[in-house]
Amino acid sequence: MHIGDRIQTYRLRSGLSQEALAERLGVTRQSVSKWELAQALPDIDKIVLLSKYFNISTDELLFGEPYSPLNTTQQMLHWGLYLIVKNFEKSIDFYEKFFNKRASIVGIGRFAQFWFDNGCLLSIMNERHLPGHDYTGCDHHKFALNLWVKDLIREYHRVKSLNIGHITGIRNPHSNYHFFNLTDPDKNIIEITGEYYEGGNKMQEVMNCQSCYMPMDTADKFGTETDGTPNKDYCCHCWKDGKFTYTSTLEQAVEDNIPWWKSEEESDDVARTRIMEVFPKLKRWAK
Repeated sequence: MHIGDRIQTYRLRSGLSQEALAERLGVTRQSVSKWELAQALPDIDKIVLLSKYFNISTDELLFGEPYSPLNTTQQMLHWGLYLIVKNFEKSIDFYEKFFNKRASIVGIGRFAQFWFDNGCLLSIMNERHLPGHDYTGCDHHKFALNLWVKDLIREYHRVKSLNIGHITGIRNPHSNYHFFNLTDPDKNIIEITGEYYEGGNKMQEVMNCQSCYMPMDTADKFGTETDGTPNKDYCCHCWKDGKFTYTSTLEQAVEDNIPWWKSEEESDDVARTRIMEVFPKLKRWAK
């Protein structure tokens, strides 16, 4: 595995786009792309910054061993505690002013981390991404435990077989970010995320439909043009023969998609809020 592969793996695990990582490192998106494609190597100062952002050693970034889910018998867990906040954007602004520094990582409106030279960190998580969680009047319910595993599907089946608490299905709120939640006896949230393998192969970067946000991870999920070629912006449900399969407004599209986004423990309002964090940014609905 080349260092570029490891940069991409840790970037995606952190929920960062190439543009976002480039901004934090003070380089261009093209530089990050060249690193990940093994067309160039980052300078030593960037390697140090990368290791700090990803909370790994420079040795691990430079010389890490390849991982095969088929022959690994033990998963290595990385874990962290997150402060759960109701107003995510306001909290980021508060802590950026308090620490007099920008957040080191802001991942898809879901979590943010502040890294410091002495190794300390603060992690915060957007409560809107924890369905069913409400700490109103419950001061001891302000933390979530986050675990990272090497093979998310295998860990999901292992935890499910334990039958120790409520477990959600594996969710994919953003390209290359998969997770599931486990609830402990006190209704605290344990979020388990990690690399998502299918058929023994790591999933490559997945495109999402720019109308309904459905992941398009196989060729048959792409929409088609009039000549049969795939349209990589829209899925087969939204785009066929060179045009949209239905007419809609943003508001109507949000309501139509609630049943597909809502989990068993969520209300329509919670699902609607989550959809509205995504849909207005999609190509079809962006103004």
